[in-house]
Amino acid sequence: MKSLKPMLWSVVVIFLVVVVVQNLDVFTHKEALRLNLVIKKYKTEPFQLSFYFLGFFLIGLLLSYFHGLKERFKAKSEIKNHLETIRKLEEEIKVLKSLPVQKENTPYKETETA
Repeated sequence: MKSLKPMLWSVVVIFLVVVVVQNLDVFTHKEALRLNLVIKKYKTEPFQLSFYFLGFFLIGLLLSYFHGLKERFKAKSEIKNHLETIRKLEEEIKVLKSLPVQKENTPYKETETA
């Protein structure tokens, strides 16, 4: 199972390299951003589409990071609580192990003789 993950990532990377190499003209094509408001029109200098793809990839990466941030903080505090509980239970085990052992009086079981 451990060797499956690197192989899967290798296949994904190879697939992405093939897509980029076969569509290099698309990624190097230059386009300008335009924004047409009612009062004013804006237009940027043309730049390569690869920067668009890279920009949207980074935006998605940041959005997914911040989306999981709340759960990570919650999990961190939960782990801290669990570790505190474990520490208390280990102390209790040490106390119980240090107590003298008392022999229980078990009732004598008589065996039947025929």
